[in-house]
This record gives sequence, structure tokens and C-alpha cells, in this order.
Amino acid sequence: MSLPLLITILLSACGGSSSTGGLGSGKLLEGVLAPFSGADASFGPRYLAGCIAASLSINGAGAIGGREVSCQQFDTRGEPADAVPAANAMISGNSNLMGVVGCTSDEASTVVPILDRSHIPMFCMTGQSEFNKTSFKYFHRLVPPDSFDAYAMIGSALFGPNHAPYKRVALVFGDDIGSQTFVGPAVAALNKLGVTIAINQAIKLGASSYRTEVASLLLTHPDVILTETIGSAGTYLKELKQQNGGKVIPFIGSSATIDPVWFKQVVDAIGLTDFLASYTAVDLRLSLEGPAYQEFVTQLTASQSTNPGALAYKGKSPTVHLYDGIILTALAMVAANSSDPTVYNSRIFDIANGVSGAAVVGTFKEGVDALKSGKAIRFVGAAGENNFNQYNNSQQGYNLVTMDKDGNEVTIGQLTQAQTQQVIDAGGNA
Repeated sequence: MSLPLLITILLSACGGSSSTGGLGSGKLLEGVLAPFSGADASFGPRYLAGCIAASLSINGAGAIGGREVSCQQFDTRGEPADAVPAANAMISGNSNLMGVVGCTSDEASTVVPILDRSHIPMFCMTGQSEFNKTSFKYFHRLVPPDSFDAYAMIGSALFGPNHAPYKRVALVFGDDIGSQTFVGPAVAALNKLGVTIAINQAIKLGASSYRTEVASLLLTHPDVILTETIGSAGTYLKELKQQNGGKVIPFIGSSATIDPVWFKQVVDAIGLTDFLASYTAVDLRLSLEGPAYQEFVTQLTASQSTNPGALAYKGKSPTVHLYDGIILTALAMVAANSSDPTVYNSRIFDIANGVSGAAVVGTFKEGVDALKSGKAIRFVGAAGENNFNQYNNSQQGYNLVTMDKDGNEVTIGQLTQAQTQQVIDAGGNA
């Protein structure tokens, strides 16, 4: 019997159907549905890097019952209206679609229902709270909601190393949907914790100047800035430094700022010395070690022949998590011996969380070998354990990080569970 993997999705939206038994034949496609242009254009490449690395790992271990996996990008432009035709084109044009990664906060509200109706397993990078208790059965999230990212940033401001607790916090976030999801939870938590919000700015991404906004911020005398302004941080911080007598105010970024493109833009704007002295961020807790992570790095390195610069995403949590999501999907297909997503989708949950007596595996090859020997498996991948709840949400703790002179992520501390919970409770998150 050939090994099971991935999905021949002849979508219900297109009036098709898929076989319920066997893995079928022909190549398979993983869609990367994300911004590749627009204000959040840096998101797409980091997701694509994880997809290509996962496809190499799968294909190098015999593929999914012999069916090789490839990746294709579908540009949402970071806009809900543009995301719908991109999703529909992806679905209608690819009967060999096995799954989707990407679907950020910019467009998830519009595309997740489309993907779910079409029975397409998806691993989304959306942080919107509407998915905290979702009813979409094909939706999976390996990262916390943005509210938790916001709470972690506040935790860094209050409990982070190398500084006293900050007392006056400026919120500087882009006016896009994804960035603004941080603001409400941050305001609620800061108010309850008794921390002064010096100013709350929603800045127009892509503007040529922020002179007025910077002048307004400086009048409020913040001692730290919490921020996510993808594509515009360099311009804003350069003008801040100029107007502030050559000094940069400490700034704490969301996990989305831990990115080589963002790093270069900001360093070019304010200089490496000021960047290293002023920047910290929060990131999901990753071990970044062990055989599963080394397999990820090996395949990311190999992918550079077709995806130059991919190695810059080594250690970046979105890239690592989506790599794991694709491996999970592939193993679910093998375990179910089916290319029908209505059959194998539920196996994603089982393989991520494990069942009693399951063998722990860290790579696609290990998982296939264990399944062939008749074992149940639990996949603990490059990013570590996943523990899905009943809403297909998996959450981990947070690292406090910075970047070195080459843009590599460096962990400088962690938020304890007690510290994290203190901020979460203040924010009123269920």
C-alpha cells in the first residue's frame, strides 16, 4: 500500500470531489497565500521560505506516497479585497492543492471562510481574536493571537532585562488591520496596570514623511515605544532621531519585526550602533536546537539554490512554524492513507498533540518510518511541541530578544508564566 499524503482537493466550491482512499498520483501543491506586495510585502517571503524547505524535506524522504510537493505564492497584497480573488484563483486553478500557509491578519477574515468551505487545511499567521474560539475546522494556528503578542511587549517593558520598568509608553502601530489588532488589548492592559499611555498613534504605512507624528510623540515624553510599522519603521525612526537631538528612544517590536528586511531598513535609517542599543522584541519560545531544527536548517540552506536569501529566515518563528505545519499536513495524509482532506484533516490534531503510546518524531522521514512500522506518532518539529486546543489553536511562551550586527536573533530573557499571566489578566483576555 502506498504511503498517505496530502490533498487532491477538487473543491466543493467548484463542484468537484476527491477520492476517500489512497494517496493518488501526480504532483501536489502547497499554496502560500500572503502579502508579497504592499505595506506588508515582507511577510510573504518568510512564509515561502518555510514552504520550500518543507517541500525539500518531504520530497527527499520519498515524498507523499511518491507525490512530490511544490510551493506557489499567491499575492493578497495585504488587502482583504485583493485576497479574495487571489484565494479563488488558487483554488480554482489547482486541483492538486494540498494545503495553504500564510493568511495573515490583513486578509484572514475574508479568506479563511473560503478555504474552510473548500475543505483546505490551512496554517494561518493571523493574530485576530475572532479566531481564538473559531468554528472553522480546517483552520490551524501555531502562533498566539496578536493580543498575546501585545501582552508580551508590555511584559518586556515592565519586566525586561537591562532596564527599569518603563512608566510612559507610546504606542506606534501601522493603520493596517494586522497592526491595529495589537492596540486595543495593549490599551486595556496598560490602563489596568497603571502604566501611562503617552500617545497612541496609528500611522499611515508607506508615507514619505512622519514629521508631524514624530513631533507629536516627542511632546509626550515617552520612555519607550511599542511598535509594529512594517515598511515604515525606518522613515519614522530616522525622523525621530533627527528631531530628538540625535537620540533614539528605546523601542520594543512585535515578533513581525524580527525580519531581515525590517532590520536592514531600520539600521540604514538610524545606524547600527543606535539600533543595537535601542531595539528589543518579543518572539515565540523556540528551542532552535535538536535534530528536527537541524533538518529545517539543512533544507533551508539547500533551498537557496532556487530561493536566494532563504537562510536569512533561519530561526524566524513564522518560517519555522509554517515549515512544521506543512510537515504535519503531510504526515496526516500518510497516517490516513488518503488525499481527501475530509479524511486526513483530523489527523493533524492527533499527530500534533499525540495519543497514548505515540512515538515522538521530529522529521517527515522519521514520521513515515514510524507509521510504516505500525506506530502512532506525535510530531515535535523544528519549533518544538504543539498543543492544540479544541479550536485548533496552539500556544507557547515568549522569549525577549534582540538582533545582533548581522540581523540574527539573540535571546536576552524570557517572560515567566507569572509575569505573562499578570499582563494577560490585566488585558481581560479569556
